[in-house]
Amino acid sequence: MQPTRVSQAVMFADVSGSSRLYKRHGNTQAKLQIDNTLLGTRQIIEQHDGVVVKTLGDEIMARFLSPQMACRAAIALQRRAQEEDNLALRIGISYGDTLMDNQGDVFGDVVNDAADVSHIARGRQIVITDNLRSELPEVFQHQCEAFDCIALKGASHSRVVYRLCWESQAQPHKATAVMEVAEINQLLQAHRLSLSGPDRSQSYSPDQLPLSIGRDASAVNWLARHERVSREHCDIVFRRGKFVLRDHSTNGTYVCIEGSEPVYIRREEIPLMGSGFVALGQKPSEANSYQLQYCAQAPETTE
Repeated sequence: MQPTRVSQAVMFADVSGSSRLYKRHGNTQAKLQIDNTLLGTRQIIEQHDGVVVKTLGDEIMARFLSPQMACRAAIALQRRAQEEDNLALRIGISYGDTLMDNQGDVFGDVVNDAADVSHIARGRQIVITDNLRSELPEVFQHQCEAFDCIALKGASHSRVVYRLCWESQAQPHKATAVMEVAEINQLLQAHRLSLSGPDRSQSYSPDQLPLSIGRDASAVNWLARHERVSREHCDIVFRRGKFVLRDHSTNGTYVCIEGSEPVYIRREEIPLMGSGFVALGQKPSEANSYQLQYCAQAPETTE
């Protein structure tokens, strides 16, 4: 049977700091506490007309036909975790067209986006996508604060994501959230990343990221022709006010912030602060290494 197309909200909720819980209380007690939390989570989801799709370790994936009910469930989950379990949940929700198979499993960009924003959330936070927020009634939109402007996994442009406030009073009027988005967009324009390589120089604003770098011309935005450079060597994203380089390569990347010794990363990430250079695939001291000079400009702040 072919999957059916359904517009719905997808939620991921997981226990924050579960590894510390196991170390602090031991396997038996920690697992019992997490299992009780997941059982309560399932009950609350079902009470709000949601369906649990699957449980993945200490994380639950659920779906809701109503974006509003998904948000009500998320708030109820956070309150229960705080009051009864003394645990912190990280919750991410998105909304849009999904594909659902005859077992009730869900696939598509909405699922990926929900998982992504759940990883952005900190303990006791609910982070939602712009798609979900736009579907909410006004009373819920007042409870949404612009949280960050990021490129979700696999996306070619940045989007504003929101925090659904559940511990404080709702925002007094609709203009609040709009002002915050405008403020974020204005702030973004003041950030700039300048790159200069062997055969090109270019400047990027946050909304032009992510930028992929490598030697596969069909897969990257910045072509780096060098035998030590991987096909998709690294990318640069903008996250929480910083330009961040993420290495995906075989040979790793050396990042040297001006005035400091080079830092080697491999399958890791590092913020690009101030100015300096990046060497791809080999030490910067080696002959003919592929290097990029960078300068990350941020807006001046006032006390």
